[in-house]
Amino acid sequence: MRVRLLAGILAVTVAAAVAGIMNSNTGKAEQAALESAVLTVSQGSQVGGTARVAQSGGLQLDFNPETAEVTVTDISTSTKWSSNPVDRANDKVAKGIKKMDLNAQLLVDYVDPLNKPFQLNNYIGSIKEKAFTWKQIQDGIEITFDFPKAGFSIPVQYALKKDAFTATIVSDRIQQRDKYRLVAINLLPFFGAGSTKDDGYLFVPDGSGALIQFNSSNSVYKSYNERVYGGDQAIDVSEQSRVKEDIRLPVFGLKRNDHAFLAVINQGAYQAGISAEGSGKSNQYNAVSSTFTMTEFETNTLMAGSLNEKQVVRGSQSIAGKQSFEVRYYFLNGQQADYSGMAVRYRDYLINDQGVKPVTAKQQATIPLMIDFLGGVQKRTTFLGIPYRSVEVLTSFKDLTAITQQLFESGMNNLAIRYEGWASGGMNGKVLTSLDADSKLGGNKAFRRLIQEMDRRGVAFYPVVDPVKFYKGGNGFYKFFDVTKSISRAPAVKNQYLLSNGTKDKTLSPWYLLKPESVNEALDRFSAAAKDKGLKHAALESIGSLVYSDFRRSMLSKDGTGQLWESGLDTAVSRIGGLSFDHPNAYTFIRAESLTDVPLASSGFDVEEESVPFYSIALSGLIPAFGEPINLVSDSKPYMLKLIETGTYPAYRFIARSGSLLAGSQFDSLYSGDFQAWFSDVKKQYNEINKALLPIAGQPIMHHEKLGEGVYRTTFANGKAVLVNYTNEPIKKDQQVIPPGGYVIQVGGGTP
Repeated sequence: MRVRLLAGILAVTVAAAVAGIMNSNTGKAEQAALESAVLTVSQGSQVGGTARVAQSGGLQLDFNPETAEVTVTDISTSTKWSSNPVDRANDKVAKGIKKMDLNAQLLVDYVDPLNKPFQLNNYIGSIKEKAFTWKQIQDGIEITFDFPKAGFSIPVQYALKKDAFTATIVSDRIQQRDKYRLVAINLLPFFGAGSTKDDGYLFVPDGSGALIQFNSSNSVYKSYNERVYGGDQAIDVSEQSRVKEDIRLPVFGLKRNDHAFLAVINQGAYQAGISAEGSGKSNQYNAVSSTFTMTEFETNTLMAGSLNEKQVVRGSQSIAGKQSFEVRYYFLNGQQADYSGMAVRYRDYLINDQGVKPVTAKQQATIPLMIDFLGGVQKRTTFLGIPYRSVEVLTSFKDLTAITQQLFESGMNNLAIRYEGWASGGMNGKVLTSLDADSKLGGNKAFRRLIQEMDRRGVAFYPVVDPVKFYKGGNGFYKFFDVTKSISRAPAVKNQYLLSNGTKDKTLSPWYLLKPESVNEALDRFSAAAKDKGLKHAALESIGSLVYSDFRRSMLSKDGTGQLWESGLDTAVSRIGGLSFDHPNAYTFIRAESLTDVPLASSGFDVEEESVPFYSIALSGLIPAFGEPINLVSDSKPYMLKLIETGTYPAYRFIARSGSLLAGSQFDSLYSGDFQAWFSDVKKQYNEINKALLPIAGQPIMHHEKLGEGVYRTTFANGKAVLVNYTNEPIKKDQQVIPPGGYVIQVGGGTP
């Protein structure tokens, strides 16, 4: 039914409330619940009134049936969080459509059959047309926004669940009736937005995390707009202009004066994006929000190199998926209203809502150390002038046994080892489905003895397996049947890119992505073989860091792939037990024993003010996390300080034999990979990091703060704190002097 004007009404009877809310689809049970409810109506900030539609967990939810605005009130502080800026009529920056956007709860992108893009908001397309209906649901309200001119409708639900406000796009009930295809829906783009009169910042999960300060001059730069878990990897990219960090966590946040919210994308994260923009660019507000993506695009070059070369943009079909898009907002006040409080709240979410349990580690006199070794790599060689590829041994099974003994004798016995290229054919061989080891490295019997020896010593031994990347056919997998298709329906080819100009590196062989169903098959076969052979640990690459669609005729969206990933990983962890993930996304956490190459910095986009260790705070006390290999960073000293600041364990990447063997392989850039040449440095660096981290190892981080330029304090649950100084001058804090490029451990944690 059409919305009825409620202006001037201060109170309504139950019968009037029911008449205003219900539609013909309301069931008997829902009607009975409504008849027992009393909706309080008070004068709203806009014309008309607001109806109290839910109250739970110290929160109240009000709805304005004329403008479709919602307001959440935190009862403990009387703080109000509105879907739209209450003083937007006074905005002197926004013009035209940008002014109209401020009235909207949805910003919609869509295309016509020729992929011509259009934009529309629900204020112009639905509210002004009086084409939306609403009804009471459990703990909240549902509004269906119909866009009669564009031919689609979008149902949205707002509810209170425990201590959270939830906003949900009911994906499986989206209707697209006309020629247009929905591309993306930005949900609550201005929720809780800060104005030019407010102090605060926007938090975005760029890598480790980053802050965009309110009302900053940086707002003139390109706004933040990135995809959760990275872009769709099945789409070919001709150039990669810059190396950037991906979003690994489906979260974002906003601090406004003494209050803040953390938003968690609880459902639909695989197809989500996160946008953030400061004041002065489009309007006078600072806002951060999430977007639900339904259509992907790919640019293909036709007749490349000819006079008739042209670029063609292809779009996928529009897929909503069966899973709703749900965002939960958690509200923070006082000392908890900052990025540290947001990260601590997300850690609570991981434990209580996702079931992530802290990894129980045996008590050790030293901190964990992770070393990654390359076993065998394929190199091109010749025999009687005939070229062929052969496995070059870089670290044999005997080499690994000897190195482990050397590390133990030097006191580095809290050890984890990742072992790449151990399988038949070395690195980049066939899709792994068994524990068939390469004969040049030692063969199957020697590999089983190696596993047993590592287990006897208490070493967490992780043979590396990548069930996603397809380099060559075999083991029941074939390029024609088993690789993912791009939007053009050609196999999705992947390439390395040159750092110098961002173009594809033609000197390295490309690879393909297994279609998601085949990934699960490969993982299932490998984990079954691992269980049969008694393998207790494995490192899984790509499946924990990449998500992509399969654009076959029966398209599988990123969301569908993500759900397959989760199912396959659940089976694998039930058989192997100890899984480690590289560059890990959030969906790995509940299935992880350890995490490697975790992000400790952001991309450094112009719009961002600074990086923050949100990722490290959230995972602290839960899962052992290791950083990027120290021997591969450009300057090890500040990086080691970053490990200490964030409570992250050290890692290295080596080969046992001479680095000259890497020449002519795809790993010839691993110039600092000779273990013996690095051994004395490893011992010295490890001892230094061990001394710093041992008092706080495994402790949850409770607070992180910037004390001054280049000076930070991290406070842990046991009351200890570490103060780090990245500057070239000694810094005095709390009667303690922090040496230049150094740190001090503080007992008592200081004053947050």
